[in-house]
Amino acid sequence: MTQQAFGEEAPKQYKIDPLNDQALQNVMKNILNQMEEAVQQGESLTSEYMVQLSQQLDAYVLIAQIRKMRCVN
Repeated sequence: MTQQAFGEEAPKQYKIDPLNDQALQNVMKNILNQMEEAVQQGESLTSEYMVQLSQQLDAYVLIAQIRKMRCVN
């Protein structure tokens, strides 16, 4: 099952706009820490929980990349 967000759904779903760069980085670190903890507890990389965390991280990485591209332009 994949999670998709289009148009106005993406900012609402992940509350992207109000996050400053430091907050965005903190959220991403938090997700990584959750993933590391889950792996240490024996969670499979293909488990539903790990997939959800990975999808969340992917969304925030995409946001960071878009912001970086906007700064370069």
